[in-house]
Amino acid sequence: MAQPLRHSVQSPAKAAWLSPVPPPPDTVDGVESARQLLKKLEELARKGGTFSTNPEVKPYAFYGSQHMSTSQVLQDNLWKFRFSEMARNVLDHMTAHHDDQALVEMTQGSLASKFGCSQAKISRSIGQLSKHNFAWKERRGVYRLHPLYSYRWGSVKQRRLLLQLGKETLTTYEIVIPKVRNEASR
Repeated sequence: MAQPLRHSVQSPAKAAWLSPVPPPPDTVDGVESARQLLKKLEELARKGGTFSTNPEVKPYAFYGSQHMSTSQVLQDNLWKFRFSEMARNVLDHMTAHHDDQALVEMTQGSLASKFGCSQAKISRSIGQLSKHNFAWKERRGVYRLHPLYSYRWGSVKQRRLLLQLGKETLTTYEIVIPKVRNEASR
């Protein structure tokens, strides 16, 4: 049986050359693009939008076993202060309930009813915290938490508060980590 004749493969048609893409009209010399960006940012501001280079502020939180809002050195050596259990509870309460100025509005009576203990026990606990300068009384019913303990080291809030309080306050209320007997003999 005779096979049909095969036709040779035809060469493909020549590809058409495309013309170059023209540049966008608003990027003529770089100045126009900056003007366009400025106009877009102004439109965003008029519509009530905000533009910020600061990262989003996260709420106060404990992540795992690490207390993330304190200086790592203070946190690592907190056991050396030998705070009572109630003093640690008061310190944790103050750390969780302070404002941007590291102020905590609380009375000893309200804390005593919250923790279910006597007001004298709360008074001794606050005395322990004051002795080591973790917190001090600003006025009746208002205590200030030390900025080195209340905020993460080097954070925007900590730097702002340190500048506001000034060097005198920080030298007056310096937190000194006590030596433990075993470390003192080395």
